[in-house]
Amino acid sequence: MASRGADAVEHVQARGARFEVDLEAGGRDSIAAIRRRLTPADDTRSSTRDGSGASTRVVEIVGARGELSDARGVLASGELDARLENGQLTFEGREGRLGSAPSDVVEVASWSGALTAERVLSSASFEEPTLKVGEESGATLDRLKAAIAALRDTAVTTENDAPNDTQGWLARLADGAEILVRGFTGSRETEEGERVLLRDLEAKVTRVGTEVRLQGNGTVQGGEATWDLWLNPGEARARGRLEARRLPFDLLLPFLPELPWWRPQDGRVDAELTMEANDPAHIDLEGRALVENVGLHSDEIAPSPVSGLGVEIDGSATWWPAERRLELNDTTIRRGGAEAHFEGELEKSADHYRIEIDATMPATDCNEVVGAIPATLLADVANFEWRGRMGGQLHLSLDSRELDDTVLRIRVANACEFVTVPAVADLRRVRAPFIHRVVEPDGTVFEMTAGPGSSNWASIYAISPFMQQAVIGHEDGGFLSHGGFAVYAIRGSLVRNLEAGRYVTGASTITMQLAKNLFLHREKTLARKLQEVILTWWLESALTKQEILELYLNVIEYGPEVYGIVAAADHYFGRDASELSPVEAAYLACILPNPKIYQASYEEGQLTSRMRNRVERFVRHLHARERIDDEALAYALSELDTLRFHRPGMAAAGRTIPGAAAPLPWSTGRVGDWIEENPYGDEAWLDEDEEEDEGDSPDPG
Repeated sequence: MASRGADAVEHVQARGARFEVDLEAGGRDSIAAIRRRLTPADDTRSSTRDGSGASTRVVEIVGARGELSDARGVLASGELDARLENGQLTFEGREGRLGSAPSDVVEVASWSGALTAERVLSSASFEEPTLKVGEESGATLDRLKAAIAALRDTAVTTENDAPNDTQGWLARLADGAEILVRGFTGSRETEEGERVLLRDLEAKVTRVGTEVRLQGNGTVQGGEATWDLWLNPGEARARGRLEARRLPFDLLLPFLPELPWWRPQDGRVDAELTMEANDPAHIDLEGRALVENVGLHSDEIAPSPVSGLGVEIDGSATWWPAERRLELNDTTIRRGGAEAHFEGELEKSADHYRIEIDATMPATDCNEVVGAIPATLLADVANFEWRGRMGGQLHLSLDSRELDDTVLRIRVANACEFVTVPAVADLRRVRAPFIHRVVEPDGTVFEMTAGPGSSNWASIYAISPFMQQAVIGHEDGGFLSHGGFAVYAIRGSLVRNLEAGRYVTGASTITMQLAKNLFLHREKTLARKLQEVILTWWLESALTKQEILELYLNVIEYGPEVYGIVAAADHYFGRDASELSPVEAAYLACILPNPKIYQASYEEGQLTSRMRNRVERFVRHLHARERIDDEALAYALSELDTLRFHRPGMAAAGRTIPGAAAPLPWSTGRVGDWIEENPYGDEAWLDEDEEEDEGDSPDPG
């Protein structure tokens, strides 16, 4: 035997050895050398002592202690027993530790496993592992990935190595391989002390052909979870069942959109999900989920945290992985006493997205509908009360490749009557002189006396008809026909914002703008928008269109510290509100969405070239819509080049204005005179370079 040298060695055993591998100090080279020495040649890898002279090489390590280090120090350590025979490796370990504070630390009481001669895992088990999540969560995983990549570079490859097939990690598991985890516990250090995340988790992973079966159960932060899932990594398919009871919401955060969640650890989730994959092309989903006590906190949502959010979802859907398309077959979303039913499709690929949705809300008590909105978002507006019921339908068809073909239809059956009105919305104060208070964006406060009987007030009959038609034509073409909300404007705003890839324009009607000016602050938040919706609904119920327009013209901003049509007519033109000409009215309407940015013309004393073109196009638009007649148009066009802005001490010249504006219902008594099918759709008077100006659509904020 001795004469045959090292090749005659059949059994090598090492006891109590200590291994220290430092990836930053030559450790990689040492690993490579050891691997070359321990890797059997092809002719002996699977041989046995059969009398032919061939021998089996056995290498044993008993009670070894090892450490793996990187640039940050010790990454992994533990005791190990291992046996390499016929190219097959079996191992048992104790007192394993991965990572170090302040990052995540994993400790395992004991573990065992086996690798086949082809270096694929045939079995593994881990007993009582623990995870302590550190302040630098994720750093240990990053270090481990880097270490595995470094050690893989030292591998000795043979023709029997596992193939690098399209199933990736699945190729590293032998068919029938099992991985067991018993008694897993996870925790995190918090200001209140150690918080247990997972307890007594039992899990099993089994490879069966091209599929992997995942089974398990455990206690998760006071909740319970069980699962039995079959995954096919090669076809991106799954089937099985998942159940959760009182599962902490924050466990789902890695799979949810990045939103400003507030105290997500307080939220709880109940869920049941069944997946079937009878056809390789799609996965059928059915189940329910109940989310409770979730919170959001962002200055863009509300001034204070919005807590107590919850929703229940149940139904069925179909997932088409190749198309990245989710088909909602019958899905119901409930909150409180309100619910909506959804059907349709959602599709998103790397280069486009598509939405095709139909939603229905059955007739529901009005208080239940509004009660579904968190009270934190509605603030004082939450104190409205109604009697009656309402229902509705929505259809949205949108494709990012053809945004101009977007279809939006909303129908509401509203039989609600206001019963209780909070003090903030009491309209008795505007029927007499009142203090109109405005908080400017910089925090300064402007106050003026407005209302019938005050010097800053003009009755609707004392406001130029040209001004009335100009404001309706520019801000809200369907003002007389809608109930405070214009679906065509919402659809147009949606398309333009998606085309721009950012918020460009809103879809506020005249009534919505009045609600904001009368009752609300100027902060741009979701809460303010929801309050605006409820207050708009109230204004449309409590006031006539004539009263709404009269209030609007008398309180809105026309320039720095210029509020109300009386002040505006005098400030810009030195005239009474009743004397405004077509061009003067058109100019005031054009600056309404953001009058502070349109001060260049006033400062120059006459219309700038750009503003002149804008006003001309708008005047022609009013004529095309038959809001002013031929004579008024001709006069307006002649007035464009002679218009001069008023200065203190300047006397306004007398004049006679030919032509007329089309009569409005309060003068004809016929509301149908000015109902337009799509009044906001014709924006031909706008230049393309002005499409993103804040003056193109009402309420850009």
